[in-house]
Amino acid sequence: MCDVSLDFVLYHQIHQLSFSPHTDSKGIMDLVKFLSPKHMILVHGEKPKMVSLKEKIQSELGIPCYVPANCDTVCVPSTPFVKAHASDTFIRSCSSPNFRFSKSSEDNPSLVSASRKAAAQLQVCDERVTEGILIMEKNMKAEIVHQDELLDVLGETKHEVSFAYCCPAYANDSKESGNRNLILAHDAAGLSEQCGWIQLLFRELLNCFSGRNIQNQGEHLYVESFHVSVCSNKSCPYRTIEGPQSKSPAVYFCCTWSAADEKLAREIISCMKNFKFSADLQKHC
Repeated sequence: MCDVSLDFVLYHQIHQLSFSPHTDSKGIMDLVKFLSPKHMILVHGEKPKMVSLKEKIQSELGIPCYVPANCDTVCVPSTPFVKAHASDTFIRSCSSPNFRFSKSSEDNPSLVSASRKAAAQLQVCDERVTEGILIMEKNMKAEIVHQDELLDVLGETKHEVSFAYCCPAYANDSKESGNRNLILAHDAAGLSEQCGWIQLLFRELLNCFSGRNIQNQGEHLYVESFHVSVCSNKSCPYRTIEGPQSKSPAVYFCCTWSAADEKLAREIISCMKNFKFSADLQKHC
């Protein structure tokens, strides 16, 4: 069973029925029983008799009845049903069960034997909920599609908001030569200078974000949608000067991330700005 939230507008048709305008209360009651409407509105007749008929319709037939005065507005709730096709992708999304297991409860546990308590029946409920999108195009049948295929159905392309920042990383003067030796050691091992800086950053992020899945791919780092690489473009459009600096950055890291990971990106960039290089070669190699 699928629970689908839909927003749409339906236009109802009004049908005219011919019957005697002099029908008495019994005749009207017989007509209401025959038609079995969801709601009744009495608009013509003597006021006391209309009120009495309203109460009779509601008490005997259980149908909500209204007797509005002239110029009054009546809001009648309705539950529309729409026949719609379902796409294959949407149907497949409904096929994954969401079972909930529970033991059946007895009305009077004191009268239940110990053997029956031990062999209590297990109740299984499928509580799957699937979200779909109802498409109602003019002169076409309604269809429910999965949210992932909506853009293809509409012939549109996906637009994503992403952010970028070229982050400077500084090194202490006393350790800068040691870090440069570390980069040279990586070069001797067949790694590029960019890989050396990425390796240093990788180790630093492992200490700051031990619970995160940080992927080191040589010249690139990935943390969720956050991507880092060494920037060698001196005119990088994402590089900004945040105030006078006593020394030049040791390296720039170009970062990009999606809007969903904005909080994570701020935490990583804050860590990168406080990046402490270590000159201890044994620690890194």
